[in-house]
Amino acid sequence: MSQPPVAHRQQLTLTAARADLPDGTHHTLRPPHGLAWTGQLGTKSTYADQDFGPRAGAATVPPGALAAQTYDTGARPTDGYGAAVTTVRTLAAHPPRGPLPAVATDAYLRASGSTTGATVDVTVNEQPLRARIVRAVRALPGPADRPADGAGLLVDLGAVNEALTDRDAAPLPATEWWIRPAGGDAARAAAALRGRADTEPGQVLVRDETAAALHGDPLGRGPRAALTAATAVAVALAAAGFAVGCAAALRARAGEFAVLRALGASRRRRARAVVAEQGLLIAAATAVGAALGALLTHAVVPLIVLTEHAGRPVPPVLVELPAGQVALLIAAVVAVPLLTTAAVAARRGDTVRDLRGRGAL
Repeated sequence: MSQPPVAHRQQLTLTAARADLPDGTHHTLRPPHGLAWTGQLGTKSTYADQDFGPRAGAATVPPGALAAQTYDTGARPTDGYGAAVTTVRTLAAHPPRGPLPAVATDAYLRASGSTTGATVDVTVNEQPLRARIVRAVRALPGPADRPADGAGLLVDLGAVNEALTDRDAAPLPATEWWIRPAGGDAARAAAALRGRADTEPGQVLVRDETAAALHGDPLGRGPRAALTAATAVAVALAAAGFAVGCAAALRARAGEFAVLRALGASRRRRARAVVAEQGLLIAAATAVGAALGALLTHAVVPLIVLTEHAGRPVPPVLVELPAGQVALLIAAVVAVPLLTTAAVAARRGDTVRDLRGRGAL
């Protein structure tokens, strides 16, 4: 209210109140036993620190009513400039509030240097609040703009709004509702919510649907197709590289094989010896390549799997390499050079020409 030129003492009495229920019925509110009120000036009151300023009087529960608040309006100076207002707040009396119970993530504890049981200062709606960490968890669900490092603090919205109300600050509106349908019928509840005229279907998220989508296509079609193509090309290049290397090594040792042929070594024995020799080299190279590939897969895949908001998924990505498919890839890589080596080593060749080229004749 605007302050008048002359101060007045006034009283606001609330005689009755009722709640309108969704079914159209009404419920009359009655004061509970032990109800008490406290009155205080609002932070926007003018001249509250002056002798002629407004004052909040006693707040009581009169017989037959819910509340009565007495206050002095204050007097606006005749030489004052601007508007002069008086705001009075009547709140339900309560014991002093302690710190807000909070659940913190491990990343928050590391970033703030706090531990479970510690009290921290948090700013909510430009108001300093105190919170006590009662539990630590690995991660918390939250909005898309949550910190990338996973640091977060979870407090009860109702408790926060009560603390803000005590400080004459605006309460926070609820922007999300987490619902657990009775009987676990999430599909029916989601269908009912999506059918509302004031709700977009994409606003309703179902945990089971999200989990199924992540399990069914965690990488997305584009990255998955790219990885499949890269795997095929890598296998082909590795097999071709091994085959060319083995063929070149055998060609360089043509003279040695000519000596073996001259000494009467059979083609089968020559092929077994060459396959065993080249097989050790191929096995060592394949083992090192498979180990490096597994390390790179575990390091790179979690970096490229993102949510629709380009954030890290929670829980984090679990990389599992199927042993059967990996074994098939390794077999495909090894088979081509070994078969090529065996074929080249078992060929007849021109013994006289190879020995002359080696200088043995």
